[in-house]
Amino acid sequence: MKISAKSIAYVGMLAAINVILNTFTITMPGSSYALSFTYIPTFLAGFYFGPFAGFMVGLIGDVLGCIIWPKGAWIPLITLASALMGVIPGLIREIKVDERVRLVLSYIIVYVVCSMWLNTFALWSVYAATKKTFWVYLAARIPLQITNLILNMWIGLATLPFFKQLLFTRSKAACAARSAFDGKPSEERSNLDWLKYNEEQQIDPSTEQGDESSSK
Repeated sequence: MKISAKSIAYVGMLAAINVILNTFTITMPGSSYALSFTYIPTFLAGFYFGPFAGFMVGLIGDVLGCIIWPKGAWIPLITLASALMGVIPGLIREIKVDERVRLVLSYIIVYVVCSMWLNTFALWSVYAATKKTFWVYLAARIPLQITNLILNMWIGLATLPFFKQLLFTRSKAACAARSAFDGKPSEERSNLDWLKYNEEQQIDPSTEQGDESSSK
């Protein structure tokens, strides 16, 4: 798939936001438990720009966050989990169901696979393997992880209209002069349809007139 320069810029912006949000990660005193909001930009990158973009935002955000604002030892498995938080939404977005259903499903799978399992195992192996079993450690983390899930999902869904406005308004204007694609009339195309079409045609999402303006 061809990716426009503007899409690359958006991915870079989300990676920068990911790094910044590391400063707002709340670590519980005397424990390895933390409340983090870095999932949101990684999730959005994967959902709207694909698995590779989500992987890069998660990877860059975690690595740079550990370098700039270290909050403990660097654990490679957590970095992998952070990258997968962008890959999973990029795969789930291909399911042909309502957009919000895809979003909620992506959040749930991300938290089960990446946060509750991979992150928990990584932290347990480094900090608690000699003190308690994995299952005891997991059980202690579940309430916080559920809180983490609810907060991140709520913030993600609440900010979704702003993100879509930023990303898609001019993108639709750029495609308005083009013939219908996939046999769908304009009013039936989803925001994700617009983005995929723009990427395939190398249309800059912020270009208001697209190729039409360049032909004048």
